Amino acid sequence: MTAPLPEAAQRALEEATVCHVAAATDAGPHLTPVVFVLHGGALWMTTSRASVKARAWRRDPRVAGMARAGGVAVTFRGRVRTYDALDPLTWPAAAVGGPGLARAAARFALRNARFFAGYAVDAPRVPVAWGPVGRVFLRLSLDQGVVVDPETGERLAGWGKWPPPGDAAFRPSYTQLPRSRALDLRAPPEVRRAVGNAGDGALVLDGGDGRVVLPVRWRRRAAEGAFEACLPVALCRLARVPARAVAGLVLDRPDEWRAGQMAGMLLRGDAELFAPGTTRRGVTALRGRVPDGWALVRLQPSRLVWWRGWTSGTVAA
Repeated sequence: MTAPLPEAAQRALEEATVCHVAAATDAGPHLTPVVFVLHGGALWMTTSRASVKARAWRRDPRVAGMARAGGVAVTFRGRVRTYDALDPLTWPAAAVGGPGLARAAARFALRNARFFAGYAVDAPRVPVAWGPVGRVFLRLSLDQGVVVDPETGERLAGWGKWPPPGDAAFRPSYTQLPRSRALDLRAPPEVRRAVGNAGDGALVLDGGDGRVVLPVRWRRRAAEGAFEACLPVALCRLARVPARAVAGLVLDRPDEWRAGQMAGMLLRGDAELFAPGTTRRGVTALRGRVPDGWALVRLQPSRLVWWRGWTSGTVAA
């Protein structure tokens, strides 16, 4: 049975507009923003039946995610259950959860009414896969999680069997990368303009205790063809992340009510972690990038997924 959510987690999840959820794929962690509703101690959302995450969760229902609101971030782990009117294998679960499922669907529609209005405005351009017939309803259990301060990394609350903080590993030396052409230059210009060159983002890493999604600040390093994500060292310890990891970084621009106006990119590839005080060589240059008490995650993307409204594409190095 899932542990009850602490008040701080429930308040943040009720206030947040979107959360970022991660699924495991052969190409690495797939991380995307979605609208949702908190109901019955779980998160409910929809996605296209043919989406990458829907296909991935049919193979492996484990999920990690993160939502931000009210100056805090909630990072969690759980499992996905799919309710699909076209998949007979999901009908028994839907029949058992009938009334609760109906209430969750009603709450989801009410909470995200503005997005449904946006769909109505954009109806002539909405692909079939994005319409009601092409979608599935998802329940994400919140088995374990923590509420953290994104600025300090302090753990404010927790539930479930989230492990206590452990050691985080960092690379011993830091050097600037040689000049390289940025992979994101192959994404559509309108997507790059919407995202910008810096902002708040979501980073997914495989830590010592499992996959975790963390809040970060990011910036583009055009000359190096790389992206940097910065976060408190305490968050790295919370997840026990290694010095090298396969990572996914989401840079997105949400819209208040029209999914057709959303734009963003998922960057995937090998990441290196550095931290002043632990990284010994090149520490002067490193401190020019990140202050003491913070860590720098440098990602050279080998694969990029972009989206704008109903259109998306993939670019590989």
